Amino acid sequence: MSAAVDLGAGALPRKARAVVLDPETSARHAFLVVAIECTEHWRTNQALLVHSRAMPHLHQTRVGIRRLRSAVSLFAPVLGRRSPVVDAAHRIRELALPFGPARDLDVILAGDILEGRHEREVTGLWTAREAAYDEVVHILRSKRWARTARGLDRSLVGLSGHLDGGPPVPELAARALEKRWRRVAGVHDHIAAMTPAQRHRVRIEAKKFRYGCEFFASLYPAEAPGIPPVVTPSGEELTGPLAYAWHVEEVQTALGAVNDHHTADSLLRTVGAAAPEVDEAALVDAGIRACERLAAIEPFWR
Repeated sequence: MSAAVDLGAGALPRKARAVVLDPETSARHAFLVVAIECTEHWRTNQALLVHSRAMPHLHQTRVGIRRLRSAVSLFAPVLGRRSPVVDAAHRIRELALPFGPARDLDVILAGDILEGRHEREVTGLWTAREAAYDEVVHILRSKRWARTARGLDRSLVGLSGHLDGGPPVPELAARALEKRWRRVAGVHDHIAAMTPAQRHRVRIEAKKFRYGCEFFASLYPAEAPGIPPVVTPSGEELTGPLAYAWHVEEVQTALGAVNDHHTADSLLRTVGAAAPEVDEAALVDAGIRACERLAAIEPFWR
C-alpha cells in the first residue's frame, strides 16, 4: 500500500474560500466576515480529521487556524490587545501547537526522501505519526478544546454588536498590507546578512502578508497591469491581488526551505537516519531572489 493511501491523501478537505468585503463597511465588520470564514474552515476540517486521521484534513485544520490568527494580527488596530477575540484566537493557537509535529511527519512520509530507506526507519516514522495523531485527536475531543472554541464563538457574537466606528476597511487594508510589505519585500536587501531565526521571522510575516492579500483582494481591481499573472499547477489563472499573493507565497516557500530541511533531518535522526545534504547557501540565495522579485512588483493597494 502506498504512503499516499495510508496518509489519506485522497481525502477531500474543506479549503479556504474567498471572502467578499464591502468597501463601504467598517473594518470591524470586515473582520467579522473574515473570522467567520476562517473559523468555518478549520472547524469543518476538524470534524473530518477526528474520524479520518487524514493528512489533508489535518493540514487544512492548521491552515484555518493560522488564517484566523493572521486576521487577528492584520485587524489588530480595530480589535485592541484586550479583545476577547484576540485572546480566544491565541488560546486556539496554543492548543493546536502539537498539530505541527503530526504535519511534519505527514510531509516526510508523503515525500520521496524515504525512497531506499531501511524498513526499520520507515516503520519508526509511521509509529511516530500514529502517536502524533493520537495526541491531535485527543486534543480535538478534549473539554478544554470545546471550551476554548465556545469562547471564540462568544467573542465573535459580542463583536457583532459593536461593528460601527473605526476606519473603513479599505483604509485599514492599505495600512496593514503596507506594514507587511515593509517587513517582507522591504527587507530584500538585508536577507543575506540575516540569521536563520531572522529569516524565519520574515517567513512568518510573509505568511500573514499572503493571507492579507487574499482577505482584502475583493476591495481592489481583479486586473492589475503591474502584477505578472500566474498559472497555477492546477491550471488556474491568477491576476491582480491573488497573483500578488502567489508571489508572496513564493517568498514564504523559498525562505522556509532551509528550515524544512532541518525539520526533516531531525525527524530522520529519531530513527537513526539523516536527510541528504543540501547546499544551504543556494537555498538562502533562492529566498533572496524570490524576495527581490516580489519587491520589483508594484503593490496593488498603493
